[in-house]
Amino acid sequence: MNRPVRVMLDVNVLVSNLMAYAKGHQDTASQTLVSMVSNQTWGLSDKSQLIISFEMIETLETVLRRLSLPQPKISAYCSSIIDVMRYGPDALDPYLILGGEERLAISDVEDAGVLAVAFGAKVDILVTDNLRDFISKDAEVIDTQIVQTRASGQRTLQAIRYAIADIDMIIAHPFDVLQWMRSGYDFTPAALWTTICKGE
Repeated sequence: MNRPVRVMLDVNVLVSNLMAYAKGHQDTASQTLVSMVSNQTWGLSDKSQLIISFEMIETLETVLRRLSLPQPKISAYCSSIIDVMRYGPDALDPYLILGGEERLAISDVEDAGVLAVAFGAKVDILVTDNLRDFISKDAEVIDTQIVQTRASGQRTLQAIRYAIADIDMIIAHPFDVLQWMRSGYDFTPAALWTTICKGE
């Protein structure tokens, strides 16, 4: 890709990153992805620009409070994420990212807002552990791999593509995204989707 990859990390990925550190884990999928975006890298050769909205930051704060994290830690973490976005290659500000219209019928209102922000900011890849809530009749969906996790047992992961007007975006699980990076895939959404479909 000849410009920074626009990456949206869903709130569940940001929470997973922080909780992994709290439990003493290293090199989890969430930790790796947050670290890459923090360093403005994506895979071996691409630059990345984090996209997050003010509403997502508020949701993150709410979730972390619910997990009983101390307020100074919550504030520091959320501030660091805002800084990653502000000091990225495109120098964007979460307070200025507008979501546009929530025009797709998906089951979760909060995720509809996240999707609207992703469309408005022309995100290339949205990384989430919550794939099902992002599927609508306007999406293309493909199964990617079957994984075994301690939390949810056996699970089939999927990749989702929205190609509507001037929007082209892939939504995927952190496990898939890391696998695609290791394989050296091009993260331009159309090229990435073609490669994923060939591997079916």
